Amino acid sequence: MIKAPSSSPMAFAAAAAALVFVSAWGGADATIESTCRVAAAGDQRVDVAFCTRQFLAFNGAADADDWGLARTAALVGISLGDDAIFDLTHGKLFPPPADKKAEAAMDVCVKAYDQVGLAFAKTSDELRSRRYAPAKEQVARVPALVQRCDAGLAKVGLASPLPKYSADCLQTAIIAIAITNLIK
Repeated sequence: MIKAPSSSPMAFAAAAAALVFVSAWGGADATIESTCRVAAAGDQRVDVAFCTRQFLAFNGAADADDWGLARTAALVGISLGDDAIFDLTHGKLFPPPADKKAEAAMDVCVKAYDQVGLAFAKTSDELRSRRYAPAKEQVARVPALVQRCDAGLAKVGLASPLPKYSADCLQTAIIAIAITNLIK
């Protein structure tokens, strides 16, 4: 039996085909999950399961590199901010405010979540222009904005109706920064 040398073009092509097959076999889930795991290694606050779920639910994220996933995180954040505003303004979370103080607190929340969406939008713009430090500065504004809403409601004796939005916006901001840190 005659063996072809391992450096032959045919051996190289077979090895390349095997590598492509193995890489594709893991599918997009593996790429997204591995990126989320690497981001979590850099920032332990990253929730890998949340990160993976958010990206798998977003059309086009499966084909994205780190830069694309960072931008996708910003787009997810915009959507979260918009959803919170919709739920606040359309009575999905609260009955109508009972007094002027409650109404003012709700208005603070609407404005805060509008600014959350804007911070994520500016993050996306900065990432698109490959200005990573300003992108991280923009998204770093999110925790204070979310807190502004929660604190305003607490001040008038109302529990925040937005604990899931608050947590999701915070986690998305953390993910956006952690993945932006991975961009070479």
